[in-house]
Amino acid sequence: MHLEHCIRIAKRPFTQHKAGATHPPMALDDLYAFLREEAATLEREFKKASISGRGTPQEVADFREHAVEEFVGRFFPFPHRVTKGKIRDSYGAISDSIDCVICNPNHPHTIDSHGKFQLIFAEGVDAAIEVKPDISNNDELLRGLQQGLTVKALKRTTEPLLERIPWMVERAHRVPYVILAMRCKKDPMDTGKEIVRFYKEHGTPPLHQADFIAVNNVGLFNNCIDASQYRWNKLPGDANKTGWFYEEWAEETLGGFLWLLQLVAHASIKMQNDILPSYLMPKAIHRVEKIEV
Repeated sequence: MHLEHCIRIAKRPFTQHKAGATHPPMALDDLYAFLREEAATLEREFKKASISGRGTPQEVADFREHAVEEFVGRFFPFPHRVTKGKIRDSYGAISDSIDCVICNPNHPHTIDSHGKFQLIFAEGVDAAIEVKPDISNNDELLRGLQQGLTVKALKRTTEPLLERIPWMVERAHRVPYVILAMRCKKDPMDTGKEIVRFYKEHGTPPLHQADFIAVNNVGLFNNCIDASQYRWNKLPGDANKTGWFYEEWAEETLGGFLWLLQLVAHASIKMQNDILPSYLMPKAIHRVEKIEV
């Protein structure tokens, strides 16, 4: 059943932590201060890539992808591995080449002498991240969304879940897909509307759409498939809590990026909670807007 994906303006005050948080506020503040520096570093690395690879677009792209790989690798450390390439499933489907693929520790060690994965299997992928420097460019955004369709067309044979909630089980069969960008349109809602319009025009079910799209130092476009994924101030009725939402995180966007990346359907059943989500759960974001076209 298709959920209607739209964005309605619904500005909110900051959402505070629940009472009884399991980590001290100082730890949260320190982590977000660290991530603000990481955001600035990533911005510098992208600019430096334009100089280092001047005249060779592929080299520019490679430098930028390496910067993202290094950042992601610090938060998904060994035995996770971060690589790039096409992902395939056991039904014969193969995705487009993806810039940054997080391989779960259970992924076979199918690497060559240079450490590059020769084969990447859907059952061993925690998330696929496409790097797009500027999605204010419609062509770049559309390419990223098209690439995501090839990832979401893959199907895992395993169900890495203990819960048997139907929508969660179906989501777990799909490889999580994310776009990380440095720029979007001046009014982020214009980019949000393009995202929603693309999926409406293609008749794409919510579970086959990107999980979320992050724009460094701006915010997140978050695909809430189920009302339980909406984590901010309550809205009347579940219908308003599903769809695409723009969340303004400003300079703390990388924190939101990592937070949501920890919460997607990873490739193996987890017997204990991850460390980072409780440290990353924000004290506040600037606003939340539901996208509507």
